[in-house]
Amino acid sequence: MRGDRRSIFSGIESLARRRSALLQIIDGPNPLEVQVQRIVSPTEAVIGGRPTRLFGTNNYLGMTFEPEVMHAAAAAIAASGVGTTASRVASGNLPDHYELESEIASFVGKRGAVVFSTGFQANLGTLAGLCGAGDVIVLDEESHASIYDAVTTSAARKVKFRHNDLAHLRKQLGEIQEDMSRVLIVVESVYSAIGDVAPLVEIARLKSEFGCNLLVDEAHSIGMFGQGGAGLAHELGIADQVDVITGTFSKSFGLMGGFAASDHPDFFCLRYSARAFMFTAALPPPVVAAIRASLAKIRGADEKRARLWRNVDHLRGGLRARGYNTLDARSPVVPMIFDDLGACYTLWKSLLLNGFYANLLMPPSTPRGACVIRFSVCSEHRPEDIDALLAAIDAVMDAQRRGARERDERAYVSTAGIVVATGGAPAGPAPRSGAAGV
Repeated sequence: MRGDRRSIFSGIESLARRRSALLQIIDGPNPLEVQVQRIVSPTEAVIGGRPTRLFGTNNYLGMTFEPEVMHAAAAAIAASGVGTTASRVASGNLPDHYELESEIASFVGKRGAVVFSTGFQANLGTLAGLCGAGDVIVLDEESHASIYDAVTTSAARKVKFRHNDLAHLRKQLGEIQEDMSRVLIVVESVYSAIGDVAPLVEIARLKSEFGCNLLVDEAHSIGMFGQGGAGLAHELGIADQVDVITGTFSKSFGLMGGFAASDHPDFFCLRYSARAFMFTAALPPPVVAAIRASLAKIRGADEKRARLWRNVDHLRGGLRARGYNTLDARSPVVPMIFDDLGACYTLWKSLLLNGFYANLLMPPSTPRGACVIRFSVCSEHRPEDIDALLAAIDAVMDAQRRGARERDERAYVSTAGIVVATGGAPAGPAPRSGAAGV
C-alpha cells in the first residue's frame, strides 16, 4: 500500500503531521512561526500590529542598533558592496577578514582564529575539520545541535556524558581505550535552553588529569563574562587550559558569523580541512566591518555588562521571590520551567498578546522533556520593562491558580524530573505559580 512506502519527503511529512497536531492543541499563535513586522530597538518590536517588548532575542548587549556598528556596516557597503559571492578560498580574502581573525584571537587570548559564516558552521567546521576516524569526541548530552551534527560529520566515535555530571564524565573518560591525545571533550560554557552553566574548572581539571583535549563553546557567554567580555573560561582563569574556543557573533555581538580559536601553531590550517569554511560564501564586507566595530564596543562595555547583570538579577530574583519555577544560575538566559505544555503555552500566548515576546521551548528539543519559557535579558531593558513583565506573568499565573483551586491535586515528580504541583496548592510554602522552584 502506498501509505507503507517511505520517500525522501517522509521526514518532513512526519513533521507536518506533528505541526498539525500541535495546532490542534494550541488555541492561538503558533510559537514556532511568530511574525515580527518591525524591529524598533534592541528591546522593542511590532508583532501582530502591537508594540512588543522583546525578551526572546539573544541581543544581550543591545548591539543591533549601536550607532558605531551601524555606521561601520554602511561605510563598508559604500566601499566594498554587499556580498562576497563565494568562499574565501574561491573569491579571496579581504583585509578585514584577516584583521577580524587577528582581533578575535587577541580578544579570547589565543594564538590564532578562523572566522566562519555562522556560529553553527563554526562548531561544524571545527569539530569535523579537527576530528576523524580513530578520534573520540566526548560531549555533554545537552550540547547544541551544531555539535551533534559535527560529531556525525566527523566520523569520530561519539561518547556522551550526562549533563554537567562530573562523575559520569570521569567514568566515560576512564573507559576510553584510545590514545588520550585523540580524545576531545566538548562542552558549552552556558547552555542555551535554560541558561545553566558548565562546571568548567572541574572539567578542565579532568582534562588535565586524563591528558585529553578540551573545546568550549562560548556562544552564550562571550561578551558578558570575563575581563572585557572575553568569556566564562577567562573569568574562571582556565582559558589557557582550553585547547579550542568556539563562539558566535549572533548573540552579544548582534550580528552573524562564528569563530574558532586555539594556541596550536598550525591552527590556521583548519581553513583547509573545515568544509564548512571552504565551501561556504565568506562573511560579506558590511558584516565583517560591523563585527569589528561591535568587538571594539564590547571590549569597553563595562557599563553595559553591569546593566545586563542588574537586569538579570531583577528578573531572576523577581521570579524566585514569587515562587516560580526557574534556575538559580548566573547567565543572561532566565527560564520558567513547566511540566505541562498547556500551562506553559497559556502563559506564553498571554504574554505575547499583552506585548511581551519570549521563547516557548518544548519537547523534544528541551532538556529532560520540560516545557520552558525562555527569557533573554538585554542590557538595554529598563527596570520598568522587567517590572511590567513580572506583573504580566503574575496576572496569568494567579488566574491559573485560582481556577485550579477547585481541583484536588497534589505535588508530584514528573517524568522530566521537575517537581511540580499542577495548579493546586503545592506541597510546602505556596508559590504563586503552583510550581516548586528548582
